[in-house]
Amino acid sequence: MGKRYHCEYCNRSFADTPHTRRNHINGVQHKRNRKLHYDSFKDPAVLLAEETSKPPCRKFFSTGSCPFGASCWYSHTNPQMLLAAQSASSKISSQLESNRPEPKLEDWLQKWEKRQKKNESKDTSDKTGHQSTYTLPLGLPPFQLLPPSLLPPPPGGYPELPRVDWG
Repeated sequence: MGKRYHCEYCNRSFADTPHTRRNHINGVQHKRNRKLHYDSFKDPAVLLAEETSKPPCRKFFSTGSCPFGASCWYSHTNPQMLLAAQSASSKISSQLESNRPEPKLEDWLQKWEKRQKKNESKDTSDKTGHQSTYTLPLGLPPFQLLPPSLLPPPPGGYPELPRVDWG
């Protein structure tokens, strides 16, 4: 059996040939799924601005449904919904701005100095020969089951490999 390609947007697998992959990527369903995926990460204010820039969909407002669905070029939101969304987004943004204190240069400099001192102390402990301790993040399998790429370096570091000229 040949190689198979799995599209994560569409959750489909198919034979991986240039022709089939090109057909899939240029397909309407793939483009719609990809757009929905990336739209889920957009800021609500950006989505609202995009929706207000579109003219209303006549078919949707006259019949209550649109054959194009989410891929329609026109807006499926009525003016009342847009006003409510705009007022909600403006309230949220004003609350976020009012809750955020004004950053001060002195605070930032103190944090920076603390980080520098911490980094210097780490550097000196490594030079004196103290062993570094490694802790694994939560959710990883036990140390023995980790792949080699996730294992910490051996004590004393990796051995120096001889230099080889290629070519």
